[in-house]
Amino acid sequence: MRDIMQGILITKGPLAILRTVTSTRMSLHHVSIQQFNIATKELEEANFGTCVSLTMGKGQILKVFVKKPPLEVEQALNANPDLCDLATYANRYAATSSKVISLKVKAKLVAMGHLSEQHVIGLNNVGT
Repeated sequence: MRDIMQGILITKGPLAILRTVTSTRMSLHHVSIQQFNIATKELEEANFGTCVSLTMGKGQILKVFVKKPPLEVEQALNANPDLCDLATYANRYAATSSKVISLKVKAKLVAMGHLSEQHVIGLNNVGT
């Protein structure tokens, strides 16, 4: 489970969905939605971010893990040093999110207050 949690934390940008995590490392290629949900719940409990369920077309539910900005996770990283270091987390958080996360998903997260508009246009600011 720790490797899935690491994959979520090093996914580019402030968002992680199952598809972005499975493409992060070959060893995570076969992660199930159940494993992803357990890992995101553990990360949420450790104060790394928030798991959000979005209703998409045809009633499909998409689970999105919204990572907290680097300055807000320093304590959580110190408590879990085997997951990731702050420099790596900050660099990956500041990277442009994967294109598999659609603008529609990002817009919904902005409307719900989980994501700022600057993340939608790709101008990530590590300190926010």
